[in-house]
Amino acid sequence: MNKKWKAFLISAVSLLLVAAILVGVLWYLRENGDPVQVIRVSNVLTSYYGDEMERSGLVTTDKLQPIYASETQEITEFFVTEGQSVAVGDPILSYDTTLSDIQLERQAIAVQQAELNLQRAKKALQEINAMKPYYPPPETEPPTEPPTQPLEPITELPYLFGGDGTQENPSRWLCEQGMTFDEAFLRELMGENTEFWVAFEVREENALKGELLERWGMKLTRSEEDELRFSMFVPEDMPQEAPDDSNSGNGDTASTWDPGSGYTPAEIAKMRAEKEKEIRDLDLAYRMAQVAHERMKTEVENGIIYAQYDGVVVGILDYETAMMEGRPVAVVSGGGSYYVQVPIGEFDREKYPIGTKVRVISWDQFGKEVPGEIVEISEFPYSGDSYYYDGNPNVTSYTATVQVNANAALQENSYVGVFLGQGQAGDGMYLDNMFLRKEGAKSYVYVRGEDGLLEKRYVETGDVVWSSYTRIYSGLSEDDWIAFPYGKDVRQGAKTVEGSIDDLYNY
Repeated sequence: MNKKWKAFLISAVSLLLVAAILVGVLWYLRENGDPVQVIRVSNVLTSYYGDEMERSGLVTTDKLQPIYASETQEITEFFVTEGQSVAVGDPILSYDTTLSDIQLERQAIAVQQAELNLQRAKKALQEINAMKPYYPPPETEPPTEPPTQPLEPITELPYLFGGDGTQENPSRWLCEQGMTFDEAFLRELMGENTEFWVAFEVREENALKGELLERWGMKLTRSEEDELRFSMFVPEDMPQEAPDDSNSGNGDTASTWDPGSGYTPAEIAKMRAEKEKEIRDLDLAYRMAQVAHERMKTEVENGIIYAQYDGVVVGILDYETAMMEGRPVAVVSGGGSYYVQVPIGEFDREKYPIGTKVRVISWDQFGKEVPGEIVEISEFPYSGDSYYYDGNPNVTSYTATVQVNANAALQENSYVGVFLGQGQAGDGMYLDNMFLRKEGAKSYVYVRGEDGLLEKRYVETGDVVWSSYTRIYSGLSEDDWIAFPYGKDVRQGAKTVEGSIDDLYNY
């Protein structure tokens, strides 16, 4: 055998050995790596209504007086009936006026706390908008969320967990929602002090590490005659987290976000959308807290609600129904209506002119839907907050005013969805962007193949809606099982295990 043939045989044998080793490694990884969780595609899609466009807006009134039931008081008498004509100053209904001063002051604190929460969320949104997206290279692990501490309920409340009772460091107590304190307890708190500062906190699941739901402060003083006095304050400089051995708490978790912290564009878009929704909810909570405070002040003063307009009582509900459905117990109409102002793009002004019929959905009233009509479109560009507008940010937007009949009984100062157009549900399949990866100009996903193993599959994509969903034209069906495409075990041929959406977010 000549030298050429020997060299050829050696090369061939070497290639076969390399191939065998590679196959062995792939087999080992497939058999010994952790199985990759897959979720049914239908669970990570969104419905899209074709050309129908949704905008959010705040419900206001004009010559319309909705009167809401109070959670803390009882309605003692209605002075009017449905359909009755009234004049300005006529009594509509009366409340029991046993509301105490301390409850009124607590509601004032709730207004201030709601405003602080709203400002914190807006600041957090600014930090999210300043983030620089991170594009992970192939086969890198996704950023992991910091582990959360389990909720450990405190069974004996109120519970002291910090503070020395000074103005700089108030005594901090965990308590239940609606818990009241008598004078004996407050005197016990003070001890021998003539001045004592205390902060009461309500947390989710009555746990120190639960989400902060409510916080209010009380400054206690003792006069020379041993008379106990109090005044309320907002403990705004205190941390949002309860202290423990490993974390002293610095209040705002948003301050730890770093523009270079490793979030992908899809993750940033998801955080932005969630924070914008939180801001809308907090803004609503702030406005509703203001409304409740004004109503309480009226109840404390005389307990009687008077007509603000010359008009007609267009609706009366019993207390239980009104509270359950979030509707007013009475509405006085002076010929007015409900109004919702929403932003629309400059190219939509001709598409949806004055007179366009729309659908208005109140999410606070269990998805209640009522008809509306565009009655005005501004001539000047929309100048409201950007997080209330989910259209193309590069297109100038204008304000469209939607009118809703007084009989709709919407909730004043609540946010509703306004749907413009006549789209049909199911127009296209839109996949959450977190499941898509890019390879040059191509997009691909990891799905479970017919053999039960993970396979890389290219898909044909289209437009993006709501900044976080992409239309899929081909390569994927609702019956497929898809994997989150990051992690050390995600690869062609990996074993799979079926999971759910809840499992994914704990992945």
